[in-house]
Amino acid sequence: MSGVPRARIERQPRRGSLLWFVPMVALVGLTAFLFVQVRAEHGPRIVIRFADAAGLKPGAELIHRGLHVGVVRRVELDSDLKTVLVRAELEPHAAGLASEGTKFWIVRPEVSLSRVTGLETLLGPRYIAVRPADEPGTRVRRFEGLSEPYRGLDDSERQGFPIRLLARSAGSLAPGSAVLYRNIPVGRVTDLKLADNAASVVIDAIIEPRYATLIREKTRFWDASGVGVEFGWFRGLSVDAGSLESVLRGAIGFATPNKPGVRVAPGTEFELAPSVDNDWLNWKPQIPLGEE
Repeated sequence: MSGVPRARIERQPRRGSLLWFVPMVALVGLTAFLFVQVRAEHGPRIVIRFADAAGLKPGAELIHRGLHVGVVRRVELDSDLKTVLVRAELEPHAAGLASEGTKFWIVRPEVSLSRVTGLETLLGPRYIAVRPADEPGTRVRRFEGLSEPYRGLDDSERQGFPIRLLARSAGSLAPGSAVLYRNIPVGRVTDLKLADNAASVVIDAIIEPRYATLIREKTRFWDASGVGVEFGWFRGLSVDAGSLESVLRGAIGFATPNKPGVRVAPGTEFELAPSVDNDWLNWKPQIPLGEE
C-alpha cells in the first residue's frame, strides 16, 4: 500500500467569507462616520432645575449676549414633586457653557423702581438667559437655575481699586449701584452682605483705576440714594434729589477734604453715613487723577 500514490488535496480559499467581510468593514466605518457627524452637529445636553418654570415651554431659546446658544427640549416635574427639570441642548459653538459656574435664569417681565426688564416676554415666549462662569470650570451637565435675574458684574467691571463700606442698612443699594464723586460715576458696588455679627451691612465696591487716587484716609462716604425732604420754620420745605439713576438704582457719594491725607490700601473700610454733611460738599481738594 505504501507504493500507491496519494492524491494531493489542495484547500481552496474561502472567497465567500472575504466577500462578506469587506462590506461589513465598510458598513461599520460608515456608521462610525455618521455617528461622529451627528455628534458634531449637536451640542451637549444639560439639565437645569428651577423652583418654578411658569411660561417656559419646549422650544424656548437659551440666550447669551443676544445670541441663540441652545434650546429647551423638555420641561418636566422632578421626582420630588417640588421642582421642575428643564432639559436643554446647547449649540456646538456654545459647548463651553456646560461648565461649573454657569448661571441660568428664566426671563420674565419685571417692572420696579430700580429697573424695567423682560418686557419682550409680555407678548413673546419666555426664554432662559445664560451667564458663563468668570473662569472656565469643570464640565458638568446639571445646574441649579436662579430664581431671579443675575445682578453681578463682569470681570472687566471688577477691575479697579477695591474698598469696603459699613452701613446701618442697605437701603436701595444693590450690585451695580454707582459710586459718585461730584455726581460723576467713578465706581460701582459689587456686593452686599450682612456682617458676621449681623450688626451692619458690608458693601464692597470698586473704584476705577483713574480715580483711585481720590480715596484718602479722610474721605467720607454717604448714601446718595433717593430723595431727601427737609422742613425748616424759616426756609420752608426743601427737596434734595440726586440724579435719576441714583433715585432709581441707588448710589453712594463720597468727598475728600482739602487736606486729604495719605493714600489708603486696597480693601480699606470706611463708614457709610446715611446722608451727606453739607460741609463735605464744599471740599475742593486738588488731586491729580491717574497717579499711582
